[in-house]
Amino acid sequence: MEIKLASHEHSMGYHCLDDETDDKWCEKCTEKICGAAYACVRCELWLHELCAKAIQYLPREITHPLHSHHHLMLDWSGPSAPFTCDLCLKISSGTNYTCCRCAFELDLVCAFASSDDHVARKKRQRSNADRKQAMQHYCHIHPLVLYKYSNEGEHDYNCRWCDKPLTGIFYGCKSCGFFLHEFCSDKIPKTLNHPFHPSHPLRLDFVDATCNACTQLISMSKDFSTAAYGCQICNFNLDFGCAKLLPTLKHEGHNHGLTYVGPTFRDPILKYHFQCSSCRELCLDTFYRCVECDLNLHLKCVPVPPLAKHRYHRHPLLLNQPIREDEIGEYYCDICEKERDPTHEVYYCQKCTYIAHIECVLNQEETSTKQDSSPSPPISMDAKASKLKEMEQTETILVRPVFHKHPLKFCEVTENFGGRVCGACRLELSGPGYICKGCLYILHENCAKLPDEIQHPLHPQHHLNLYATSMSLGQNICDKCQDFYFGFFYLCEHCDFKLDLKCATRAPSESGRTTLKESERETELFHFTHKHKLLFCNFTDPLVKRQCNLCRLQIFGPTYHCMSCGWVLHESCLRLPQEMQVPFHSQHTLTLSYTRYGGCHACSLKLLPSGYHKSYNYGCKDCGVNYHIACAISLTRPLKLDSHMHHLYYFGTDFDRFFAMYRDFIDIYAGLFCSHCGEICSGQSFYRCLECFINFHLECLSLPQIIKSKCHIHPLTLKDSYIEDDSDEHYCDACEEKRHPNHHVYYCEECPGIFVAHIDCALSKEEEVVSFLVPREMKKRRSWTRGI
Repeated sequence: MEIKLASHEHSMGYHCLDDETDDKWCEKCTEKICGAAYACVRCELWLHELCAKAIQYLPREITHPLHSHHHLMLDWSGPSAPFTCDLCLKISSGTNYTCCRCAFELDLVCAFASSDDHVARKKRQRSNADRKQAMQHYCHIHPLVLYKYSNEGEHDYNCRWCDKPLTGIFYGCKSCGFFLHEFCSDKIPKTLNHPFHPSHPLRLDFVDATCNACTQLISMSKDFSTAAYGCQICNFNLDFGCAKLLPTLKHEGHNHGLTYVGPTFRDPILKYHFQCSSCRELCLDTFYRCVECDLNLHLKCVPVPPLAKHRYHRHPLLLNQPIREDEIGEYYCDICEKERDPTHEVYYCQKCTYIAHIECVLNQEETSTKQDSSPSPPISMDAKASKLKEMEQTETILVRPVFHKHPLKFCEVTENFGGRVCGACRLELSGPGYICKGCLYILHENCAKLPDEIQHPLHPQHHLNLYATSMSLGQNICDKCQDFYFGFFYLCEHCDFKLDLKCATRAPSESGRTTLKESERETELFHFTHKHKLLFCNFTDPLVKRQCNLCRLQIFGPTYHCMSCGWVLHESCLRLPQEMQVPFHSQHTLTLSYTRYGGCHACSLKLLPSGYHKSYNYGCKDCGVNYHIACAISLTRPLKLDSHMHHLYYFGTDFDRFFAMYRDFIDIYAGLFCSHCGEICSGQSFYRCLECFINFHLECLSLPQIIKSKCHIHPLTLKDSYIEDDSDEHYCDACEEKRHPNHHVYYCEECPGIFVAHIDCALSKEEEVVSFLVPREMKKRRSWTRGI
């Protein structure tokens, strides 16, 4: 009995698994399979019976009228992580359709709704056509996604700026629990003058410091992904929540205002670190604090009397626990007529429900003078502070917290910091620059003066803002050149349009022409080793180590990458066949699949180092033998010599990169010693017998240095490599098949570049050997090879 999924190219057979003996896991729900299941054995795809039937008729790819410029891909794999449907704006989970290019997601209901429903929902849910579905806000390190409030999923979060409950449309980062009302998103000041630090303005930035108000490390607090307000000159910092606190109570025994600290001030355990400066007991509940002096006082130690009188009310006022008058969500003080926090203690009249701030009752002289004055905003913002100079007045110090958290010192010469690159453009250091001596973070002088905002002809409709890579945890691919970038970049928050510094700082006409090969390259495709669509990109940063998920070799240059889960393949690895025949195992076909254990039958090394969950290799299902991909595709040309009974296979110097992956896990040279001289075969080419498991250096074999072959009129000389041109295509002139440019060849020196041949091709048609070796040495070398 079989089932055919609309999203999978092969039929899936029915299986019944035993929980104790079988170790198979469902690719949809990620749970262990016990009982009925369907599987594509060829692709190693297993699904519970119910999971398979739930997605049986869902197509792999659809085109949606509201997102017609890109295809939407079916995504049913893995755990059901919550997501926001971009049509209905509701939080959903489970199977969905997503765009692999721009993170557009639809739940199944919206994906297959009728055209009339699309239009109606579009009008109803997006009355504002310019509303952004996601934005990179300057106060949070992650992108903020557009949500519509519903009773499910939001857990009654409050807006992190105004502290009021979420309603209607809002933006948020669900992983951090950070949400902002849509109308609050543009109210957050980038600089402010705060009464806790009146000497200098505070700038909003991502810092790794301690908050002076709550004394908690900002990077360890609930606001660790949110910018904080800080003064670089005085090292004074306030996290996002504490920046909204204000001193409200005047105390006759203290020259600064005291700030009310409520129960939601900070972590309920860490707040016990505060000690009352009067009675020396811990401040377990609400208290007053002077941030400037680090002074803490219980309400009873201020003192705040339990009963008080105020000139604007005829009844006594009782100090009371927090009061919520109704469910409207707006609470006001009846003295100052400003909003109050419903979680703070208040003075309360039991006879007429008169409610007032504690400080408004105790500061009677101050409140009486403010009755006729207009209320001021809770946080004052200096109009000129938003245009503060990024550079300090001194010429040798650069303070740009957006770039680096520490001040950078000017350095005339940066070449002596060998091996390091500029943190912005990722190019080698040269000439003058700015350096942080503590972190050895370095910027070119020009990169340190990059403008915060540019207008670029490739995206004329909006300005592009400068970001450091640390502020973007998504997939960093330049929309112009498709390069993966790890330095600074310019971003349009409205359109999610990104340019790396290379493309942002040069004119579009300087980009160069597209070659025929590049124009014919597919920009997106499916590959049988992965369930998501892969997009083309370039890995060009030499310092970033990234391995191909197939061959496990270093990624550099043209690459195909999965935006959903980071799966990455060399462009050349895409052409690997799913099944192949090899000369060293000609009796059966080898199949590309992943394995968890075992060793390579060719090089005798393990199939994967410890730490990898699975590794793709070529294996024979009939014989149970497996081969590394590098071994299977490279050992294609057997060499037969009279001195040995079996074929020998060539391992070039390019294998040394592959063997290097094992240095941290096992002794990679075990079994890779030359059987003649006993020396290690690393760092140079060698031949190996796959049946005897013995190795020989090329100089230890009886390979003639000069031969006369039937395939060419002139004598041929053995060379360690030969590169003809820059075409990346090199051929053997004897068999007319491709050859590796770094492998040993026989070469005609009398007609340079005209004739180059594989070693086995040249020796198979050998007529006469002419060698410069001393005959006694030749005899010595041949004597041991006969005994093998």
